[in-house]
Amino acid sequence: MQRNVVIKKILKSTIFKPLTGINKLIPKKDTYVLLYTANMGISHNLKPLKEYLIANGYHKKYRIVCGVEGRKYYFEKEKHVKYVSKLGALFTFLRSKHVFYTTGQIPIKPSKSQIVIHMNHGTSDLKACGALSNINNGDEFFFTYMLAPSKLYVPIFAKEYICPESSIKICGEPMTDELFAEHEPISFGNYKKVILWLPTFRQSSYLNYSDSSEGLLPMFSDNDYRELNQKLKELDFLLLVKLHSAQNTEALEHTHYSNIDIMDHDAFIRHGGNLYALMAQADVLLGDYSSASLQFLLTGKPLAFIVPDMDEYKKRRGFCFDRPEDYMPGPLIKKKEELYAFLSRISEGTDSYADERKRVRDAVFKYQDGNNTKRVIKLSNMYI
Repeated sequence: MQRNVVIKKILKSTIFKPLTGINKLIPKKDTYVLLYTANMGISHNLKPLKEYLIANGYHKKYRIVCGVEGRKYYFEKEKHVKYVSKLGALFTFLRSKHVFYTTGQIPIKPSKSQIVIHMNHGTSDLKACGALSNINNGDEFFFTYMLAPSKLYVPIFAKEYICPESSIKICGEPMTDELFAEHEPISFGNYKKVILWLPTFRQSSYLNYSDSSEGLLPMFSDNDYRELNQKLKELDFLLLVKLHSAQNTEALEHTHYSNIDIMDHDAFIRHGGNLYALMAQADVLLGDYSSASLQFLLTGKPLAFIVPDMDEYKKRRGFCFDRPEDYMPGPLIKKKEELYAFLSRISEGTDSYADERKRVRDAVFKYQDGNNTKRVIKLSNMYI
């Protein structure tokens, strides 16, 4: 991890620093739009943005370019959008007035004639990022605006990205718009409840660092899965586990269970997975420190936080709140027996956290109407 951080800092201060001066001199084209991601292709907040631009005819006025890390993420047959490599994205950036980021940025300061919007891959977060985390990549203020879901996060993001609070705009996350949309019903089978577990990554070979010593499913080893499956079977619950896209999945077991389905990110995408459609139709969420846990509050449904490594995670990564538990409106589960007790309460229809969920939801999300994508486009002064 430290090696990656050092390399990033060197590149920012050497190769990319003079490009900021060059960027100021190159005229920008109002009709050029760059959607850029440093990893995992056009996903997270970029995906609904791209789809909205095409569905609403913005491609007739604007040249939409998607900058991705490799041909694996190209969609050659997709109309109205051009895919380019990271190098192609850099040259496109220098000519584009409108730029949108999710994971990663091109470390060039925007010119006054550009509108560069950093949407991150999830802004309603519990874990610390940027300068507040133990993974400080140095200067990350390479945007005109960064999105925040509410005023609660404005001073936090300003500290994380070492930027003025005026650069943080309350707009919400485009990807949460899916939680308010109509979807084709997902066939889960004949179960009493569908429990969705979205563990954040603990170890990532892709990102070359580790936030915790917990495994794929915190609290559980491969030997425990049969016991978990039996508990779910007794309750007539289906447990769907969607692993984080950055998680190292070398230890993933492929044994079939009657009431557990564990999917890595690639398998989920191959099967046409739509995470937010899945979240909208699941009955309960098992989350932890990721933005998905707080985003699920927009559904109004119960959730619990699987956090056996909370103290370790605080030391390795850190949290953006002094007391993260104040923004975790559900049981904090650190033992298997606590999870089984929670699932039993769900089966009985007991829900004692409804008021707390509403309190946290209203503190975290200013907008709860499914129109965040429209707001982002308006913030960039794009019109048709």
